Amino acid sequence: MTASYVVVLALTGLFILAAARHLKLPIRVFVATAAGALMAWALVFVTADTWLKQVVKPSLAGEEIVVSATVTSLPEHLEHRSRFRITVDAVLAGPKNVSARDLLVTVYPGRPEILAGTRARMAVRLRPAASRSNPGGFDRAGWYYREGLHGSGTLLEWTPLQESVPPSTTIRWRARLHHGRGWLRDRMERAAPSLNHPGLIQALVIGDRQGMTSREWQAFLRTGTNHLMAISGLHVGLVAGFVGLLAGGLWSVSRPLQGVSRKAAFMALTGLFGAVIYAAMAGFSIPTQRAVIMLGAFMAALLWRREAFAWRGLMLAAIAVVVWQPASVLAPGFWFSFGAVTVILLLLQGRSRRPGWREAGTIQVMLALAMLPLSLAWFQLGSWIAPVANLIAVPVISLLVLPVLLVGAGLSALWTPLGAPFLYLGDGVLAMLLVLLDRLSTLPVLVDERRVPLAASLLGGLGVLLALQPRLRLGAVWTLLVGLALVLPLRPDIAEGALRAQLLDVGNSQSVLLQTRGHALLFDAGFGRDDGFSAGEQIVVPALRASGLRDLDRMILSHEHAAHAGGAPAVRDAMPVTEVLRRRPEAHNERQCRAGQQWEWDGVRFEVLHPPPGWNDQASASCVLAVETAGGVRLVLTGGLSGLGEAILMRRSATIRESDLLVVPRGAGADSLSRGWLDDARPQIAWASTDGQRRGLAESVRQRLMAACIPLQETGVQGALRLEADTELRVTPGNRAQTRRLWHTTVPTTPIPREGCQAGRSARPP
Repeated sequence: MTASYVVVLALTGLFILAAARHLKLPIRVFVATAAGALMAWALVFVTADTWLKQVVKPSLAGEEIVVSATVTSLPEHLEHRSRFRITVDAVLAGPKNVSARDLLVTVYPGRPEILAGTRARMAVRLRPAASRSNPGGFDRAGWYYREGLHGSGTLLEWTPLQESVPPSTTIRWRARLHHGRGWLRDRMERAAPSLNHPGLIQALVIGDRQGMTSREWQAFLRTGTNHLMAISGLHVGLVAGFVGLLAGGLWSVSRPLQGVSRKAAFMALTGLFGAVIYAAMAGFSIPTQRAVIMLGAFMAALLWRREAFAWRGLMLAAIAVVVWQPASVLAPGFWFSFGAVTVILLLLQGRSRRPGWREAGTIQVMLALAMLPLSLAWFQLGSWIAPVANLIAVPVISLLVLPVLLVGAGLSALWTPLGAPFLYLGDGVLAMLLVLLDRLSTLPVLVDERRVPLAASLLGGLGVLLALQPRLRLGAVWTLLVGLALVLPLRPDIAEGALRAQLLDVGNSQSVLLQTRGHALLFDAGFGRDDGFSAGEQIVVPALRASGLRDLDRMILSHEHAAHAGGAPAVRDAMPVTEVLRRRPEAHNERQCRAGQQWEWDGVRFEVLHPPPGWNDQASASCVLAVETAGGVRLVLTGGLSGLGEAILMRRSATIRESDLLVVPRGAGADSLSRGWLDDARPQIAWASTDGQRRGLAESVRQRLMAACIPLQETGVQGALRLEADTELRVTPGNRAQTRRLWHTTVPTTPIPREGCQAGRSARPP
């Protein structure tokens, strides 16, 4: 990759030189711009190259290694598991090509005795830094990259070590930092063991959101107040102000201090010190880094009695954060943090006096509206109630809850009984605030959960910037027109009689989305369990919103196995579903799925082929759906069909099994998809839902598909699969190939080519 660095840097330099000559820029501007651009490119390339050399490759999935390592994060302890970050200082046994340094390790069941800073000999089963690839889905591989993690693993053995081999200074510093955070968390838990919202208190005091419940997080997220649960510039600035005021009072009564320094200098340095301590308690997250750097620039200007240039401080903070953590530009927190400060500075520029309560309220309203485009683009969620919610939540948390909790935490560190009253007081206020936010989040229309394309988000952001410029407010009509991009609904570009199909990447489970011009059907909803992970919530719902859907006309659950129906409750909680077909109906809008059911949407015909009436709900009775476009293209979705069910369908007319696309049964075993079925169906292509290790499809089935010369696409390899169908099939590359990034280590493969197929194979006419 070194040669490519040189080429890119040279091209960048030539581009800047050409631009400078064309625009007739001064030589200083050219030199500064060129140097900054070249340094930025070099920094990004070197960081990416270093990470890629250390990342756990897909070929190492499932391999076991033995390492000596240190826990360098605040562990998350639950009853069924514990999760923490380790930094490896030596690989003691295992594959020789493992160079990963930082791993995210999970152990089952939970091990609360594992603390930050602990060194141990660990046996770990490796997992690569990969993720499922779906439209609108969370890019876990990108998260690994920006967090500096080289992979993950499952802890198999744990043997504590003494400091016989001291880790590096960096490891020791990180371990001690998080050990201190864990110690303070433990002191607060002992001081107030029966809090109603301990997760919220830990989030505000030490920046640890692991203990927040889903209900608590949703209340803040849906009201646009979730920024209050991340220690950011607002919190750091308040702490600096409180500490500075206390320092000013101490200076006023202490003659020795008065003889050593000016009051302003003492207050500035003490406030900055308090801000650094609070940022350290939060683990030095990106918002706290930005806040501390900006605060340091402001304090320096104050000490040297120079005017504090806010914009220069913001630029200095941005440069410092990017140099320190180049991959942080991929994090939502980076853009939300710097975007919020930019909006505030735009609102305050040109003012000759300090803003009062009215101005502060205006800033909160405008800030909530300004963050709306980013929230819709990044999280598929926008809250129109956010201005009102922030007007209430910001002063309550900033001026009441946070000071009380910080005092309680400080006293708990000294002696646990002293901090209890303050922690319980803050907990009570938070409980009342949460009730109010819950009510606001349930108001109809005011919480918008949908996808906004990047272009629409950029246009909406442009509208916000126009609205913030006093000289440009005369163009309010144009500003409103630009903002319409955020509220106009998306219309699918599907012709009458045509079909769009997506097989989502849900691992060794299944979920297929079918869309006609005006209707949508979800066939299976992926894996899910009541007390754990739900593909319906984490994968299916974001994909539905990314497709512009706000409701479903029908959902078919092929049978009751958790790999097919487990994610359905999350889908139904997220959006209205008009009707559900399943083997075991329970709700009022559910009907039994059985052979013979037919309907037509927008010229596309749907028919349930299996099971016959009266069958049980086992895999052999899986619902099988056939879909045919107006142009004659036919798709067959087999759900989890196996055994007797396949035999029954084989006895019926071969025409019902004919298909241009065959979605093979989930978890297809060695006896699935007999050669007779493939000869009858004669599909042009087959889709299979598999996981990252290609589990979910027997090797014998792969061989039969290859022998029949039927191209196979797998979600575990190529990510979510998509096609358009009218008079012919148009299959696009998998989502992994379409969204390829440098941190994606899984290389997409292509389907089996048709060249070299055995002669004489009967092909279904187009």
